[in-house]
Amino acid sequence: MLILTPTSFSVASATASGATLDWARSGNGQQLAEHGTCAASLLPADDDVVLVLPPHAVSWHRATLPRVANARLRAVLDGVLEEHLLSDSGELHFALEPGGRSGQTVWIAACHKAWLKGWLQVLEDTGRPVSRIVPSIWPHLASSRSVASPTVHWAHHQAGRPWLASASALGVVCTPLQPGSAGVAALVMPIPGDTETPDGATQWLAEPAAAAEAEQLLGQRFELVALPAWLLRCAQSEWNLAQFDLSLSSTARRGQRLRQTLRQWRSAPAWRSARWGLAALLVVQLIGLNAAAWQERRVLAAKQQALGQTLQRSFPQVKLVLDAPLQMQRELTRLQRASGTLAHGDLEAMLGVLGRATDAPAAALSSIDFSSAEGRFTMTPGSEDALPTLQQTLQRSGWQAQVKDTELTLRPATP
Repeated sequence: MLILTPTSFSVASATASGATLDWARSGNGQQLAEHGTCAASLLPADDDVVLVLPPHAVSWHRATLPRVANARLRAVLDGVLEEHLLSDSGELHFALEPGGRSGQTVWIAACHKAWLKGWLQVLEDTGRPVSRIVPSIWPHLASSRSVASPTVHWAHHQAGRPWLASASALGVVCTPLQPGSAGVAALVMPIPGDTETPDGATQWLAEPAAAAEAEQLLGQRFELVALPAWLLRCAQSEWNLAQFDLSLSSTARRGQRLRQTLRQWRSAPAWRSARWGLAALLVVQLIGLNAAAWQERRVLAAKQQALGQTLQRSFPQVKLVLDAPLQMQRELTRLQRASGTLAHGDLEAMLGVLGRATDAPAAALSSIDFSSAEGRFTMTPGSEDALPTLQQTLQRSGWQAQVKDTELTLRPATP
């Protein structure tokens, strides 16, 4: 993930040849890997590029949206925000809060469309197309008000000047950090009407370069947060200002959400227990499968050993057991032949089974060829139609029967 933000808010900066961006890179979306400041053409390549808009680039408006179709929502915003805007609505890009839709009271972000499109085009031309647009600071959402959300003050440098951006349930305010500023003095007082922020829950954060000035002017201790860490925090939010005419295709949005979900599941601390649980489940399954396979091998080896012992007890002359059932069948056949008893593979046994399988085998056979427990029987002309039925009958009786033209090949079934 490559997270970047323009160093200048001016409209001309997006197309200026010397325009630069602050950037940070993270492999898992949770920890920083590297960061820096450079021109767009020198940025490291990445498949997931997140553009963070500076606080001055976005204005925030809270409004209730009428119930209209999504296709008409952008046109409706012009009328809803007409009295809230100082610029022509046609020059602005609008975006709703995460999950916001028609019929709800939502926060609406507005920014200069030409400036934003200029930066998007610059990054597109340098082979780093933006997949998501997020604000650097945002008001508290209605969905989070059931849990007390702290007011956030962020002291930072913008275009070489120190500023203080403050976000609460009432919106976002940007105030220059300079002596004698009434706006800065008012920030240390409770926010009127902000009954959802408990005492002591306010967060005072600052970039290292702006911390000293902010602490001196406000008499408040600030926690240091470097800009790369702040950019990573912004990228972890649910916001995406790439909406309406700047929105990605549905396929790209699904891919983006999938990558974000997988990244959070792989690295986010909140999913650590689930990751450990899944790993433990996989280990238990692997151990269980190996144990079951080992048990099956033991049972099979015990059966094979029992067969071998039965063979050697019945036929002590057999010293080496390779295939116990086949060796036992051979020894039985040898005993039967030695005693004059018909073996299963003798010609008499084959003729007997043929006699039981057909009514008049002698009339149907024209020649017999027998050797090594295999008999070939040629049928007389006109009786070959009965061969398929005869083959099925013999196979059901436990014989290997094959038919080719008018010839029937018969063998004892292999044990």
